[in-house]
Order: sequence, then structure tokens, then C-alpha cells
Amino acid sequence: MEPEVVKEGVAQSVNDQTVAQRFSAAAKHYHDFDRIQKMSSRLLFEKMSPHGTLLDIGAGPGTNFGQFTSVKKVIALDIAQGMLDQLSQDFPEYQTLCANAQSIPLPNDSVNSAYSNLALQWCSDLGASINETARVLKHNGEYHLAVVAKDSLLELSDLGFRVNGFRSIDEILSHFDNKQQWQIISAETKAVTVYFPQLKSLLYSIKGVGASIHANDQSSQGIRGRGDWVKLLSEAEKSRTPNGLPLTYQIALISAKRIV
Repeated sequence: MEPEVVKEGVAQSVNDQTVAQRFSAAAKHYHDFDRIQKMSSRLLFEKMSPHGTLLDIGAGPGTNFGQFTSVKKVIALDIAQGMLDQLSQDFPEYQTLCANAQSIPLPNDSVNSAYSNLALQWCSDLGASINETARVLKHNGEYHLAVVAKDSLLELSDLGFRVNGFRSIDEILSHFDNKQQWQIISAETKAVTVYFPQLKSLLYSIKGVGASIHANDQSSQGIRGRGDWVKLLSEAEKSRTPNGLPLTYQIALISAKRIV
């Protein structure tokens, strides 16, 4: 059975309840599809030396921070309770907070480090989220984040999907412009490509982690039957490599320090 493809615009803002429901529904099977998340997590880990209390913003079903022996406590924040329920099964020692990243229910200066891996591209007010993270970070606390950035998923564009809505790294960095509050340690955009044996698995790699596959093409009415799906399969095969069908993400990797 062909996967359902939603035709509505890629990273459009949606209300919190919709986001929470969508990601909660994906929680149990998230780790079956989170290859890109694992790859970006490794890139963040290379830059990190967290200690004390670590806040994971948009924690999903959880990340293992066990290699960081100086971390004494992990607070996992996510908007989707279903994700936190799954996380608690695997990481019962983590404290969980079901909340929006734009309004973090923690005191000022209460965490030593913050981490966010491929979550904030769904945040409607990124500036508010970054200001909240600054508020809860202690002096000299570091924030390490990975965000899906502009020009991601261009292979979907080649298949007739208009992918839009992801922020550029310059736009993301503009929210760290307060030089009296933040010091940028490093910032780069890195292309990360994941390969799939078939188009169906490529599409489900997005849907399976709670996101959606969207397009904003008014001339198209979407996939209306098997004939359309067969044409799509044929078009996708043109991009096949020896490693499989590629799907490329532009990942903005930012490390910053709160200086006041």
C-alpha cells in the first residue's frame, strides 16, 4: 500500500496541539526511523562537554547522554506527552517536562547545559525559545543545537514537491545577536545525506518520526491512484545511487555560550 502524501506546504506553522498529537502518535516507532536524528546527534556530541544539569529541548523519546560522565541530571522537555511516556520507559532516571520550548517551566539560572537535536525547526517563535533557553541557563552555560535548515530535502522538490519553510542559518543565528547575552562558539551548515532502498522507505523516514511530507503545488492534486504512484517511482529511480535513493538535509549546527 502506497504511503499517504500530504499536499500542504513543508514546514508551515501549526498549532501546538496538532504538533503534540502528531509526534505523540509516532513515539513508539520513532527509533525505527530516526537515522538522520542519530547522525546529527553524533555531530553535536563532538562539540559538547556538558556537566551538571543538562536540559534536552525537544527530547522526543530520549537520547543517551551516558558518555558524558560529568552530567548528573537530565531534564527532558517535549511538547508531546507520548514522546515523554516512551522516554520514561528507556530513561527512567530523566526528569520530564511536557511543555513548549517557548515557555520553559524552570527557574532562572537553573541548568548548566542545553541541547536540542532537530526539534526547533517546528518552533513557531524561535526567538522566544532561544530567549527562554538563555533565561534558564546559568552563567557560561553552553547551548548546542541542530536545526533542519534551508535547502533541505531538495530531492523531494525534484519529485514535484515544493519544499519550503525551513530557516536559513543566518536567520537562526540572528536570534543569538544579543552580544551581551550570547557568545557564538561555532556555527556551520552541514549537508547530511541518508540513503534508502526504495521510495516508500524514504517517505516513511519523515512520517515515521512524526513529521509530514508536504508540497505546495497548486497545479497538482496529489497522488490520485496507482498510475501516479508508478510515475513517481519511475522519477525517483533517476536519482538512485549505488548506496540507494538519497535524501539530503542541510543541518545548522550551532554552539553558543550564555555570557551574562
